[in-house]
Amino acid sequence: MKKGWLAVLLSFIYPGLGHLYVGNVKRGVWLLVLETVSILLIGFFVGVIMFPIIWIFAMVDAYRLTQAHNRG
Repeated sequence: MKKGWLAVLLSFIYPGLGHLYVGNVKRGVWLLVLETVSILLIGFFVGVIMFPIIWIFAMVDAYRLTQAHNRG
């Protein structure tokens, strides 16, 4: 049984880590790459918009994925 709060905390630290904790490696790696690209683009308008969207999405999605994982 995975803990939802831990998945959210890991995603708060860096998007994608919560997904890796739950076992969804493919989505976790994609979020890690997307967030890294948004950090590299932070000087541009796109990066400023992408960073918080990916960050919040990763936390919410990690929690939902954990709940689905625990239900079976």
